[in-house]
Amino acid sequence: MQSYTFQDFDAFADSIRDVDARMMLHNAKRKIWHIDQVDLNGIDIQLGSLGSGNIVEGQARSDGYLLYLPLTDTCSYAANGIVLDKHSFMVLEPGCEFCISTKTVHNWCSIFVPNAIFARDGNLVEPTNGPEKTICRVTRANLQVANRVQSIVGQIMTLDAKSRLEGTEPAATCAAAELAEVASLVVGPLPATQPRHDGRPPVSRQKIILRSKQLLEERNNKPIQVRELAAAADVSERTLRTAFNEYYGVSPARYLQIKQLHQVHRALRAADPDEVSVTDVLLSKGVWEFGRFASRYRRTFGELPSETHRRSRTRRSVQTDPIMSR
Repeated sequence: MQSYTFQDFDAFADSIRDVDARMMLHNAKRKIWHIDQVDLNGIDIQLGSLGSGNIVEGQARSDGYLLYLPLTDTCSYAANGIVLDKHSFMVLEPGCEFCISTKTVHNWCSIFVPNAIFARDGNLVEPTNGPEKTICRVTRANLQVANRVQSIVGQIMTLDAKSRLEGTEPAATCAAAELAEVASLVVGPLPATQPRHDGRPPVSRQKIILRSKQLLEERNNKPIQVRELAAAADVSERTLRTAFNEYYGVSPARYLQIKQLHQVHRALRAADPDEVSVTDVLLSKGVWEFGRFASRYRRTFGELPSETHRRSRTRRSVQTDPIMSR
């Protein structure tokens, strides 16, 4: 993560990424401006803290979508003259012109997601940037989605600040995928570059499961997303869900969750506590939301990951003690 604090407003304005914009300040209460920035597998995250109100005019990047979320209840925000209510997003579609105005001290979060990252029905799609797409719009307030975005971004920033969430980590891949999925809820449906034709031959449940298993084996226990299983099976996520419910009795997402729980459990039991930490094990298995995962882990195994980790030391002591091993 890159963190910068400025006492010069123009220097702060020059640090903003993902837009070509001009910034003007007004009503400066504190002459200090701060920004945190993380590039997570192509998804660019920024958290800004401004000691002033400001007006920003410019144009968004043409190769993706920029989401802007206000974070200060006591400040009024407007996007192209439209009031941004609490828990609403400003969506800058590819290449659109925009104006953001704020009146006083405030914080904000922005997320840039490249076109190609968005997925629909297990296939990567890139929106066509016709005139109808180059708009700045404001979404309806959605408490659940806004809180989820803030939670994901907060955890990503915290982990990255500890130098734990590198771009090559499996956990970074999983975090980026979940952030992209939530971002897609904000952006809404995207058109595919090529229309899907009706009459695609159906794929049997047996082939769906077989192809899914093959992909899981090829990944060699590395994290995987539901959309990737659907793409490998050449079916929609809805069809994949039906096949998994019929075959395993659980959805694909729950199946992958269970699989991940057991992978972590085995890794913690095998780890040497003096050399490998719980955090190291979790990140290597694609876990980045430690609190939520710990709750699921305890419901499954009756103990926290840290307790499993500690008990591995006891097992190792028994195995190496010549008296106890007799």
